[in-house]
Parts: sequence; C-alpha cells; structure tokens
Amino acid sequence: MAGALSGRVALVTGAARGIGLAIATALAGAGARLVVHDRDDEALAVARRLGDGDGDVKAVSLIADLAEPNAVERMVVELRAQALAPDILVLCASTEIRQTLDNLSDDALTMQSEVNLHATARLLKAFLPGMRAQNFGRIIAIGSVQEMRANDDCLYYAATKAAQTNIILNLARTTRAADVTFNVIQPGAIRTDRNRAILAQQGREKQAIARIPLGRIGVPEDCVGIALLLCLPDGNYINGAEIAVDGGMRL
Repeated sequence: MAGALSGRVALVTGAARGIGLAIATALAGAGARLVVHDRDDEALAVARRLGDGDGDVKAVSLIADLAEPNAVERMVVELRAQALAPDILVLCASTEIRQTLDNLSDDALTMQSEVNLHATARLLKAFLPGMRAQNFGRIIAIGSVQEMRANDDCLYYAATKAAQTNIILNLARTTRAADVTFNVIQPGAIRTDRNRAILAQQGREKQAIARIPLGRIGVPEDCVGIALLLCLPDGNYINGAEIAVDGGMRL
C-alpha cells in the first residue's frame, strides 16, 4: 500500500478531525501529497504531523471557512501559488445543525447550504477541469445515512447531503473521461467529536445501537478502507456508487 498514490495530490476538506482526519492519514500513508483543509489552525498541526520532516514536504495546510462564499476562490489562489493541483478530492467538511422544522432558523439554512452544498459545487468547478485535462481524478463525497432516513432534527442537513449526492451522481453519469470517478461514502453513526456529545445524552447510544445490526457505533477508521479503494487502481472502475459504511443502520 505504501507508495501506491505516489505522485498524486489529495485535497481533503475537514481533514483535521474525525472521518476527514482518518482518510487524510491513510492517503498520506499511501504516498499522496496531502492538502489538509479545515477551518482553523488544527489543519496546520495535522499537516505537520503527517509531514515526514525530512525536508520533502508531503503535507500542507489550507485554512478556510467554507461557510464564506469566497473561501474556495481563496483556496484555489493559495494552491496555485504552491503549484499544487489536486487530482484526489475528498469532500468531508460539513455542517450539521440539529433543528426540527418548527425551529429551523435562517442562519441554519444558510450555514448548511453554504458548507454542505454550495462549497461542493465551487470545489468541483475549481478542480474538476484539471482532472479532466490529465485524464485522472477521484472525487469522493462523504455523505450520510441521514440521506435515506433522516431524524426529525436533521431535516435540512439531510436535504443538503442528499443534494450533494445528486450532484456527484450526475457528474458520474455525464463526465466523459477514462479515469475520473465520482463516488459517495455514506457513514452511519460514527464516534466523531460532533457525535460524541449526542451519543452521551441519556439513552441515545443505546437507541442508536438498537438500529445497527452489527451492534456497535462506528469509528472514523471504519471509513478508511473504502476511501482508499476508491483512490487506488484496484477501484478505478467504481463510478457513481453510493457506499454505506453504517453497520447496516440504513436497513
């Protein structure tokens, strides 16, 4: 596995935490030069950890808040200045604001739309042309089990993630390039920082496990194997797939 992605540049959004961090770590371990994106300085700390420290920089940080409409434009400028053109793009950054329809705020609508949906379109518009030109690219969106069976307080979050998936599948169908693929990984209940507080609520973890045939909450590393496969030559004929990593929770 080591070196299998040598020569590739992988941009992972939301890479400083949770699933993004686990996937970024694996891609770096497989030899990709990594662009660690997140909204704060933790991206810098992760890039330093993943770099090998021998003078050959294999991980760089990219700090930007995807809730800002001009964030992707600034990201493109910064990457061009470093002569970096991502040919692997993992869309992991997302915002989940738990509100039912009755108390859904305009701020929540805007924030989730910008990060989960608008930023996806902007990132694809920015980096897909380069992948087409070199006839290689891997686009992986980290979706959610909520797309199929949303909790009432994830109504709008689930809608934005379903819309993101729709974009990815549309591009998988319509893009004509021999080695550019588009796929969606849909995690279930994963023990990330975002979910930890929710699972700690009285009875919530037990309730979640009752819906999972495998009988446990997932960990970020559970999403790594399929992400790597989709980036490696072994997965180059997988295109337009929605792959659940949820222990059977969606069933």
